[in-house]
Amino acid sequence: MNGPEPADAARPGPADAIRLDAVVRQQGTFTLGPLDMTVPSGLVTGFVGPNGAGKTTAIKAMLGMVGIDAGSISVLDGAPGTRHGRIGVVLDSLALSRDWTAVSAACSLGRFYPDWDQGLLDDLLVRLDVPARVKVKNLSRGQGVKLQLALALAHRPELLILDEPTSGLDPLMERVFTDTVREAAEGGATVLLSSHILAEVQDLCSHVTIIKGGRTVESGDLSYLRSLAETAIRIGIGESDARRPRLVEALAGLGAPVRPTGTRVETRVPSSLVPGILGAVAELGVDDVQVEPASLEDLFMSHYSGDQGARS
Repeated sequence: MNGPEPADAARPGPADAIRLDAVVRQQGTFTLGPLDMTVPSGLVTGFVGPNGAGKTTAIKAMLGMVGIDAGSISVLDGAPGTRHGRIGVVLDSLALSRDWTAVSAACSLGRFYPDWDQGLLDDLLVRLDVPARVKVKNLSRGQGVKLQLALALAHRPELLILDEPTSGLDPLMERVFTDTVREAAEGGATVLLSSHILAEVQDLCSHVTIIKGGRTVESGDLSYLRSLAETAIRIGIGESDARRPRLVEALAGLGAPVRPTGTRVETRVPSSLVPGILGAVAELGVDDVQVEPASLEDLFMSHYSGDQGARS
């Protein structure tokens, strides 16, 4: 599959909340980059790749937590580390004092944000089921993640950066978490969601960047990227149906690989072939047809299915 060149992801534009151009960071034996990517303002962008693909390193570079060896990064039209008052962050590791409670964290952090809303924080703590007076060291990992989200949203950030945020959450709280993030986006926040949970990304995101080995391999509108992967078509037509040989012949003529079973004929094709196949099916008068558009997982696996495993 030939997707857009990585450099396309960093094309200049005033609507980019984050932009990375040819960013390189050497970290032990792993090299991040050259990495080109953008996070468009006002959208929820998924940052996808297996553990060890470089997502966390890239996010830390965006936040100014680590330096880079080459390239450039712009965050909210400023250098990394210069826009903290406008950014909410949930990292994959708990970045709070172990002796803080939600109450003491609010007292310590609130004074740094002019738009801090204590009432909003209180509401979020209740909604996310986070105890307000239990020390961080006594919270479960899931509770710690939810506390970070509540604190990140309490000053109504312009940009919300989430690194593997739902790891450790039970399914019910994962849904509450994602609903909370979706509401922040609907309220105008730009969101960067780094995750290896593809269903979560597909549910929340309209724009996606897929990273492999520290580099962007696909980036763009999710619906467009899904069109790059193959669509599954299942046609109910049994072996005894006289139309079946003609259907198989028609599909072969269109360049569609055919996988017949006893009760149906299946194929997986690029989206460009779907209209022709449906036309051939309709011409034969077959009405038992299932079309399953490609998922983000299909696109992801097209890049990773040949790998033996992710870097640790």
